[in-house]
Amino acid sequence: MEFYLILAALLGVLIAAFAIQNATPVAVKFLVWEFQSSLAVIVILSLLAGMILIFLISLPGRLKRRKELYDKNKRIAELEKRLTELEKTASSAQTTA
Repeated sequence: MEFYLILAALLGVLIAAFAIQNATPVAVKFLVWEFQSSLAVIVILSLLAGMILIFLISLPGRLKRRKELYDKNKRIAELEKRLTELEKTASSAQTTA
């Protein structure tokens, strides 16, 4: 866990250094919009947009796997309950014999 915190802090420092070194304003045109912002903000926003896109693309598969896991856990619980009942039946049959 500490490794991930150190890695996140290091990444934060690198992003801050990148933002400081690339504070030059640039003009951005997209369809009918045009605005000016620092290069660092544009790059970071592009990175965030890519991350959101990847998350949305992977979401259906993740939801499918989660449903399959839920169904399998439910089936395991049913089979364990049935096994317990069969063991009780077998032990009561042995005691009467």
